[in-house]
Formats: sequence, structure tokens, C-alpha cells
Amino acid sequence: MYTKASIFNLALGALLLQRQIENPETDRSNECKVLLNHYDTAFRSALQDMDLDSTSSQVTAELVEQDPNDLWLYSYKYPSDCVFLRRIQSLAETDNRTTHIPKRVTVKDGQKVVYTNQSEAIFEYISRDVPLSSLSASAGLAIAYRLALLSAPLVTGKGAKTLMEQIQAKYVMAKAEAQETDRLENFNFTDPAVESEFVEARTS
Repeated sequence: MYTKASIFNLALGALLLQRQIENPETDRSNECKVLLNHYDTAFRSALQDMDLDSTSSQVTAELVEQDPNDLWLYSYKYPSDCVFLRRIQSLAETDNRTTHIPKRVTVKDGQKVVYTNQSEAIFEYISRDVPLSSLSASAGLAIAYRLALLSAPLVTGKGAKTLMEQIQAKYVMAKAEAQETDRLENFNFTDPAVESEFVEARTS
């Protein structure tokens, strides 16, 4: 089970440092300050980049207005805790070309909104509030590597370039492992004939 301290210590290990941080909120070392400054960005960007089913949330969209322009029927408020809006839920477990609900994310009057033609829309998205304890081993490791990658120049100085290349390679591997674990945990069998657009077009 991951904690912020364990993520920090994995990042320090990736940076080839042997020291450990017991409490990120009270540790006054330079390394901890650097990690704290980059943590939110590393966490959110890694969650977005991995885009895991297991870290997704659903929420009923909050309507901003109907007929916001000539192209769309509805505009909804972009979720305040969202780091990546995956889709507007349809009746399908996994969307294809015919079930996908079109959307456009934009800013209007200083507010981030989502245009769509779907009434009573339900958003499926990646939240920044995903608990660390819910992450798989490889997903937590990917976040630690992303944190180490962002922090490397300020922690290791001149030796950062080569080290960053090594950490980037480790991040890519951990990300792939996290996505594969997520795929296996959320696998639902679909008959290839159902997936075929040729068959679908002739049976619909």
C-alpha cells in the first residue's frame, strides 16, 4: 500500500540517493522540498498519462446552459477535480465509432466547459483525488519515477541528464506494466464478430 512517503523514497532511490523520508510534511531537507514542489504535477501528469480504468470516476455532469452555440445543444461544467476527461458515458461498456458521444472541451467566459449534444450527461474521468492506497504496484512506481524525473535537475545537478534518461526508460516500463495490469483486471470478452464494423453495419 502506497503512501506519499513511500512514493518519495522510491523517487529518491531512482535518483540514486540512499536517504529516506519518514514524513514529507515535516522533513526540512532540500531533497524533500524539491519533491514536494513537484509532487502534485508528477502525480496528476502520471495519472493522465497512464489513463487507467481502475483510477477512473463517474459523475453526473453539472449543466451550465442549453443551446450554448449553433453547434452544440448543451454545455456542462468541467469537473473541478478532473485531470483527464475520458468520455461521456454511453450505454456501451467500451465505445466504438457508433456509440461514442462527441464532445468538445473549451473555455467560455473564464470557465472550463464541455460541449456535447448528450442530455443528462455522465462524465467518466480521471480525478486528481485518486487515493494512493488504491494504486497497483506498477502504477505507484510510475508516479515515483515521474516525480524523480521532474526533480532530478534540482537534486542531482550536473549529472541529471544521463540519470534522467535512465529514469525515463524506467517510467515507460512501469507505465506499460500498470496499463497491462489494469487491462487484465478490467478485461471483458467481446466476440470479434461484434467488434467488426463490417458485421455491425449489416446487422444493425
